Amino acid sequence: MQLQIDTGLKTYDILDADGNLTGTVRFNPADPGIAARWKSAEPQIQQLAQTAQQSDQDEGATVALLMDADQKIKSLFDYAFGAKVSEAFFGGQSAFGICDDGALVLEHVINALTPVLESSMKSGLEAVQQRANSHTARGLAPGQTLPD
Repeated sequence: MQLQIDTGLKTYDILDADGNLTGTVRFNPADPGIAARWKSAEPQIQQLAQTAQQSDQDEGATVALLMDADQKIKSLFDYAFGAKVSEAFFGGQSAFGICDDGALVLEHVINALTPVLESSMKSGLEAVQQRANSHTARGLAPGQTLPD
């Protein structure tokens, strides 16, 4: 026996700068939970990145700090999306990897996700409002009154 349930999941192929497929992620872009979790995770990600990049410790300690921050950042991405997305987003490399333009891999990931997340927040809110409006548009049943 099977249950087929539409949960709103969408599939996104992750491509590198050369157009090669590096992974695939699935999430519901209209899930308000993603928006809420991202709102919580994003400042932590920014703080971890800033702290790791400004380390003035010796090389060994700096590498350890970067590795720890990298793991925490990836965990925060997975938390925000409610799925193991960090492997596809980062392609097995550190969030602190340097790209050809000098930017961090982390910056490129966030820049690519920002429009999807903004759209997610907007569509989630619109969907909730539309659903609420459709339920309230019918009005009250005969003899029903709203509480004071």
